[in-house]
Amino acid sequence: MLSIAKQNKFIEKNPCSDVKKLKVDNQKIRFLTKEEENRLFEAIGEHWIKPIIITALQTAMRKSEILNLQFSCVNFTQRYIDLLKTKSGKPRQIPMSDKLFEVLNNQQRIKEYVFINPITKNRHGNINDIFPEFLKKANIQNFVFHDLRHTAATRMVESGIDLVVVKEILGHSDIKTTMIYAHPVPERKLKAIKALNDY
Repeated sequence: MLSIAKQNKFIEKNPCSDVKKLKVDNQKIRFLTKEEENRLFEAIGEHWIKPIIITALQTAMRKSEILNLQFSCVNFTQRYIDLLKTKSGKPRQIPMSDKLFEVLNNQQRIKEYVFINPITKNRHGNINDIFPEFLKKANIQNFVFHDLRHTAATRMVESGIDLVVVKEILGHSDIKTTMIYAHPVPERKLKAIKALNDY
C-alpha cells in the first residue's frame, strides 16, 4: 500500500522500503510415486525419450546436464559420470547403477553426445515439447521434467541415504537446499524417536 501511495505521490518516501521481507519456506516438492512411474513408462514405451527419463531417475541430474552429457565424461570401466559444467560451477562425480550402465552403454555412439535427436542426428536442444505429451497420456498432473530430479533425491532420502551424500550427488552448495527432501519422509523421524526409546 505504501508503494502505491508513493507511486501516486501521496507520500514522498516509502518508510518500509529498507525493511527486508521474511523468507517463507513454502516450497512443495513434487515427485513421482511408483505407480505414476509405471504409468509413465507404459505411456513412453520404447520412445527415444525413455533413456533420458531413466538417466534422470537414476542420477538426479538436471535436464541440461543430461542433454549435454558426452561419452568422454562417462567412465564405463569404473562406472561413474563426470559432470564438468554444472550450475554451481563445481564439477561432480556420479556413480552409475547397473540400470543406468546398461542404458548408457546401449546408446549409439553417433556423435560425442550421449543423447542424440533421432531425426536431426544432433544433440537434443530441448524436450519440453514431447515430455508433457507423455505426462498427459499417463494422466500425471502438476509435474515437470525437473521433478524427476526431486523424485531421485526423495527416493535416496527415503532409503536412508545420508543427506551429505545426497548433497554431493545433487551438487548443492548448501546442505539447507538438500534438507527440503527430508520433509516428505516422516517415517525417518519416527525411526529416530524409536531409536531413543530403545536406547
